[in-house]
Amino acid sequence: MGVESALINEKISSELGEEGLRDLLACLWPVDCQTCGGFLGDEPPSLCVDDSVIFAVASLHHPGCRAPVWNDSGVITAFSDVNSLSYVTTALLLPLGRNGRKEWWPMIVVNPGLESVVLEREDQSWRVRPNLAFKRAGLVPPGPGLMIGRPVDGAVALITATSVAVAFQVTPLRTYEAPVDEAIAECARTRGGVLIGVTHALNPGELTEENLNTAMATGQILMGWVGVHGAAPASKRSSPPLGATCVLHWNDSHISVGTLLGKTPKLLSSKKARAWAARLIGAKNGMLLPWELADKDRYADGWFTMDARSASQYFLRRHPGGWTLVQAYSQASGMSVESDNEAKAWAAAVLRHRTGVSGVTWEPGPTTPGSSTLYARV
Repeated sequence: MGVESALINEKISSELGEEGLRDLLACLWPVDCQTCGGFLGDEPPSLCVDDSVIFAVASLHHPGCRAPVWNDSGVITAFSDVNSLSYVTTALLLPLGRNGRKEWWPMIVVNPGLESVVLEREDQSWRVRPNLAFKRAGLVPPGPGLMIGRPVDGAVALITATSVAVAFQVTPLRTYEAPVDEAIAECARTRGGVLIGVTHALNPGELTEENLNTAMATGQILMGWVGVHGAAPASKRSSPPLGATCVLHWNDSHISVGTLLGKTPKLLSSKKARAWAARLIGAKNGMLLPWELADKDRYADGWFTMDARSASQYFLRRHPGGWTLVQAYSQASGMSVESDNEAKAWAAAVLRHRTGVSGVTWEPGPTTPGSSTLYARV
């Protein structure tokens, strides 16, 4: 919940109504006065709305700096500058159910303006919305338009050992950075990017799983997948050892690339194959998540697991001659690949950014029914 109470006037009350005022105050937090820049303190702030007909901007002020007003005079005193607003970020691992199994994705949640929001007319009422520049950068509400794993055009991500930053390349947006632990950083490097969620309905510093899920379910957040910019620092790369084999695997709904960790010389039962893979991974203290089908609609595509500490991901696939275990550098579900060249281009970008390896030569090899698999020595 944002502002508990604010000073208003009769015009604000009549324009917004009781419900509209409640929804607006839930999206504002009393941090800095948008007139003098000083801390607002504990007293109720003054709510001011500058109405430009097409949209309006609501902001918080010291009562002595600016009295409550709904300014529809056509003369706008000032809008809060995006760089003067207080903002809050946090990073997390977001669990998503895809293809019948749970996947973990790195995510930054951003509230880009605690003391000021944009209002737009909708069905004779006013509704809070993020700056349209976020949509121009490629962010969309959760739903069919959100392509996780496919980078937006208007932002790039930078991953370090201690933080993940998203730099927007659309005026007037800024760079938002969040501190991360080792597990989130490793997951972001493995995935080759990070999800970003932009919302005024949440204070990321007070984030809970419940209110994040509510914001996603009600469309109060814009999201997008932001690809990593440049290679990870050399000390943090997971470069395959010389002579290792990289594996590129895809079908009409999934693609992954990684390093071959091992293969069995003969067909084992599924249970024995998973036990063999766990020993090869070297799982200790039960930190491997339970094995799940890689794709519930493709039983023959094998199994998937993740190390809960490092967020490393593993695929166990059965081929005509045995089982293969692959540690994935990156994977994307719901991504359709139309040709070998498109798959190779995607894998080349992942390998370059994730490991520093480039110029590999792919050759066809054992695969699962309905999928294509290429192998390359590095």
